[in-house]
Amino acid sequence: MLLPPGPQAPAAIQTYEWVARPTALMRRCQARYGEPFTLKIAWADAPMVFVSDPQELKRVFTAGPDVLRAGASSTVLEPFAGPHSILVLDGDEHLRERRLMLPPFHGEALARWRQTMADLAAAELDGWTPGRPVHTLRRMQALTLEVILRVVFASGDPALRDAIRRTLDMTTSLPRLWAMGVLPRGAGPWRTFIRAVHELDDLIYERADRALDDGSVLAVLKAADPEPAQLRDQLVTLLAAGHETTAGSLAWALERLARHPDILARMREEDDDEYLDAVVKEVLRSRPVLAIAPRQVVSSFAVGGWTLPPGVHVTPCIYLTHRRPELWGDPAAFRPERFLNGAAPPPYAFIPFGGGTRRCLGAAFATLEMREVLRAVAGRFALRPAHRHAERMRRRSITMTPSRGGYVVPEPLASSAARCRSSAVTTA
Repeated sequence: MLLPPGPQAPAAIQTYEWVARPTALMRRCQARYGEPFTLKIAWADAPMVFVSDPQELKRVFTAGPDVLRAGASSTVLEPFAGPHSILVLDGDEHLRERRLMLPPFHGEALARWRQTMADLAAAELDGWTPGRPVHTLRRMQALTLEVILRVVFASGDPALRDAIRRTLDMTTSLPRLWAMGVLPRGAGPWRTFIRAVHELDDLIYERADRALDDGSVLAVLKAADPEPAQLRDQLVTLLAAGHETTAGSLAWALERLARHPDILARMREEDDDEYLDAVVKEVLRSRPVLAIAPRQVVSSFAVGGWTLPPGVHVTPCIYLTHRRPELWGDPAAFRPERFLNGAAPPPYAFIPFGGGTRRCLGAAFATLEMREVLRAVAGRFALRPAHRHAERMRRRSITMTPSRGGYVVPEPLASSAARCRSSAVTTA
C-alpha cells in the first residue's frame, strides 16, 4: 500500500505518542513530512492520512457517503455510544437520526435553555471560594453534565450523572487509554469499561421507560417510537457528547482567560455579545478539544497528489488547520480580535465542530452554553493562573484538555483587579 510518508515506528509506539503527546506528534510530522502525512494508530483499523489545507478539507467534507464514510472512522466509539449512534452511522441512516435529533438544539428551541444554563452557572460559581484553586475541567464537567441532563430528561439525576462520569473517567488515564488502544476488546481494562457501560445502560433503559410529555428531548425522541436499543444509543450519545467536549472547551477558556486578564476585563466592562462570541471562537480555534474529523475511504480518493485506496482514513486535522500561519497569522497567540468587526476566516479554515453533513449538531447549543458560563464568570470573579506555565494539551479519550486540569484561582473583583493587572502571566 503506497501512502504519504510518516513515522516508521510500530503502531503501538505511535499510539502511545497519540495519547501522551498528540499535539507534538502532529506538529513534528507536519514539519518533517509535509502534507499529507500518514500515522498508524492502533485505535484505527487502517492508516490515517492527515490533511489541513482548507481546499483539501472542502473536498473531504463535501464528499458523499459513497466515497467517504465518517461513521466508519468512529467505530472506536461504538462500545460506548452503540451501533445506532449518530456518531457511527452513515448515509441515509445518519441523516434520518440527524433530522430527528437536531431541532431541540437549534433555532427557537435554544432560547428555552438559556436561562437554565445561566442559573446552573450561577449555582456552580456559588461554590467557588476566592483564593482557592479551582480544577476547572472537573467543575465544568459537573456543570455541563447537569445542563444536558436537564435538557434531555427535564430534571437532574444524580445516579445517572455518576454512572456517566464513572464510565467516561475510565478512558482518561494514559496507561489505560493506551492499553485500550492496543488490546482487543474484552481484554484488560476493556472488561471493567464494558461492565460500567452495562450498569449505565440499566439506568438509561429505566429512565427511557418513563412516560413523558414535558418538552424534554427524551419526549421528542420517544415521539418517533424508536426501538429501545436505538433510543438508548441516542440518549447516551447526547449525554456524553453533549457535555464532555463543552466542558473541555470551557476549561480551556478559563485557563486562557486567567493568563489574559485584559481580555477577561474587557468581557466584563463591555458586556458585549460580539466580543464574548469572539472570545469563544478564539478558544475553539486555539485550543480545539477535538483534533481530527476522519473519514474512511470507500472508493479511491485523491488528496495532496496521492491516491488513497479503500479502507484508509483520510483525516482532516482541526488542530493543524487552526495553526496554519497563512490563515491565522501568529496562530499560537490568543487574540479574540481575529473575529471582530465582521472579520471571517476563509471557508474551511475554522472547523472546531467539523464540517459538511457531519458537522456537530450541538454546535449552537455548545457555543450558547460557553457564552452563558463565561458571562457569569466575568461578572463574578477575576482569575489568575494557579501555575506559572501554561498548560499543555493532553488527551482524555477522544478530547484534548488542559494537562493539569485547567487550574485557576478566582478572586473577588474589587480586591483583585490591581493584582491581576500587575502579576498575571500572559503567555500565549
